[in-house]
Parts: sequence; structure tokens; C-alpha cells
Amino acid sequence: MNKYAIQTHLASVLEPYQSSFKDTSYDKENKEHLCSDAQTNPVYDFDQYAKTLPADKHPASPDAIYLGKKTLYFVEFKNSSPSTINNPQMQKKFKDGTNILTDLLKTFAPKDVRYVFCVVYKQQKAQYFNPAHIESQTVKFGLAEINRELGNFYDEIITEDVDFYKKAYSSALSCT
Repeated sequence: MNKYAIQTHLASVLEPYQSSFKDTSYDKENKEHLCSDAQTNPVYDFDQYAKTLPADKHPASPDAIYLGKKTLYFVEFKNSSPSTINNPQMQKKFKDGTNILTDLLKTFAPKDVRYVFCVVYKQQKAQYFNPAHIESQTVKFGLAEINRELGNFYDEIITEDVDFYKKAYSSALSCT
């Protein structure tokens, strides 16, 4: 593998935290997995990596990193509806996780890598005349504004339910 590939660079640090979407999507409180995909690789348990950092550097972090060929997906799983997700907590995970990731990339400057931040939440039942349902379809948790503050680190921010990822990323990022 090319020594300049992001997979090689991050695997050198994250290898001990290799995992799966199934394991990183586990909701301890409800004792269930949001995803059943145990095949997609390489997926790393970013929460576990963050716990190894000094206390001031890991108060909040996204659940997983998936490395595609030229795309890095930073993934946060939420086994709840968008309306019940704590926005300040999500924003803290976004900021803190991005800071940890940029520290990991300080000695590595890939030129052709896309960075995508994904929030995967529980599938919602369609309720076409419910204002909360309509609002949830545009939920972004204020992440675009924070991304601008961080110099537009992410090329794309996707906040969708698990079914969206099953359909849109079945070959790259799947929660089947």
C-alpha cells in the first residue's frame, strides 16, 4: 500500500481499535445495535481510541471512523429520533472529535482525501402532517456552522436515518 495513503497512516495508530459498524453502533442503555454490519472494513472504534488520550482531550468523540479508498467517514450513531438528540453534546463530539482527528493528521497531509461527518440515527416512521417529522428531515444539529468555524474541514456533513445509509452507501458505508 502507498505510504501516503490515509489508510496506512491512520491504521498505524488505530489498528488496536479495529471494530465494526455493528459493534460501534451498540447502544448500552437499550442493549441493541443500530447497525448489523460486521463486514465493512476498515472500521475503527474512535471512542476507544479517544479514551486513551489525556483527560482534557477526550471528553466527547464520535463513535467510529471508516476509511474508504479516498474518503474518511467520521460516524456518530444515535439510537434515538433526531428530536431527542442533545444538540450541545452532538456539537461537542463534532468539535472534539475533529480536533483529535486533525492532531492525528498533523504529520500527514493527504491531498485527495474527502472528509465526511455522518450522524446516523434511528429510522423514523413517516408522519407527513407532523411538524416534528418535517423538521427532523432537515436536522443538522448546527454542525455546518461549526464546520465553517473549523475552516471547513469536512467536505460533507450527512445527518440521516439508518435507512438512508443502507440505500446510499451500500457499497461503501453500510448499516445493513
